[in-house]
Amino acid sequence: MKGGVMITTTCDENSDRPLVIVAHASVGSGHRSAAQAVAQALEDLCGKHPNLPADTEIAVLDILDYGYVKFDGDKTANVTVVFNSLYDFTWHHVFTGRLLWAGGWGWSPCMFKPFTRLIEKRKPIAVITTHIVAANAAVAARMITRQVFPLVCVPTDYGAEGFWPHLDCDLFCCADEEMVKELKPRKVPDSHIKVTGIPVRKGFSEPCDREAVLKSFGLPKDKINVIVMAGARLAQPYMPFREIVNKILPCLSDFPEMHFSFLAGADEEYAAKLREFFEERRITNVTVFNYIENIPGLMEASDMIIAKSGGLATTECLCARLPLILVGKSYGQERANTLTVTAVGAAVTAETSEELLKQLDQIHSDPTRLQTMLSGGETLRRPYAARDIATTTLDMVGTIKPPKRHFAKVYWGKKPHRVR
Repeated sequence: MKGGVMITTTCDENSDRPLVIVAHASVGSGHRSAAQAVAQALEDLCGKHPNLPADTEIAVLDILDYGYVKFDGDKTANVTVVFNSLYDFTWHHVFTGRLLWAGGWGWSPCMFKPFTRLIEKRKPIAVITTHIVAANAAVAARMITRQVFPLVCVPTDYGAEGFWPHLDCDLFCCADEEMVKELKPRKVPDSHIKVTGIPVRKGFSEPCDREAVLKSFGLPKDKINVIVMAGARLAQPYMPFREIVNKILPCLSDFPEMHFSFLAGADEEYAAKLREFFEERRITNVTVFNYIENIPGLMEASDMIIAKSGGLATTECLCARLPLILVGKSYGQERANTLTVTAVGAAVTAETSEELLKQLDQIHSDPTRLQTMLSGGETLRRPYAARDIATTTLDMVGTIKPPKRHFAKVYWGKKPHRVR
């Protein structure tokens, strides 16, 4: 809370405070992080933008909390890991094809009526969504209540699924120009498209005292500092990644000019096993961390990262000017992310442990490759995306016409820009 501003994760439908909703779905962590980033930007604008009063409540809401049918979004995310080939096929050949979803109110009464009731009672200034389920619930609520707030869609990957409500939202905030080329065959008007980048939280673009940050983490300042992003809040999505990385653990001492920082996230058991392994083999150029607070600082101070290709995580690395080695075979939207960042030279890939060792060896032998990768990443780097999204949304307040109502609408798009 800053001054009269209130950022909440729940929302009292009987309150009379001005309200902006930033809605996500707890399917993985990227959608939530992007929503939080936009909320931070809105907080900074409260009382400064004419359409955002100083006492505004900014609600970062998980749309799954408002569903009649309760399900665990994180378990759903884990299923896509287990059935990755099927997920990849549907994402690339069905969800991005010519038959597209425009939007409608039909599913809301049986799924998200509590969210519609919240919209009806609170009459938000605007709604910004970072997940397709949240976007469709907001479209339905606006149609049913006949309100005129701006409704903004923010995909958090470098490719957009066909289930976004293409014709019933007011703005698509695109990660890059390639996404613009995806949306045009879907008949999204030019006036409803803006390249903003994917929103990241504060800290990923701010200068840091490299030596001070490395000292605070107990890391050497005269080595190539490599982050190994081996975990987060959930362990399951990182299992394929770990299978590859675990095979090269005995070889890390072969890279004396590098120091590896393993981030195990909330998985304390995995962190303990890593520490035991390195201690038994006396591998000293490695540090193992669990959850840490200052991840932006560590990323800014490091020289390279080994990670999986999530859209939000990849974008955070780009904003922190951190070259990437993307590990493992990517599926679905993660394949779109991989293709995007490798095409500009900001990342290299390693689908096997042998390929990972080869990439490390090449960089260890020629560290100037990192500078080349940094230069490539500048074309995608948009560290102020959250502020751009917040400002553009608020600028639309008062310009929206009442939406036309339809139960459900699908339509036939033009030839897709790219078959991934």
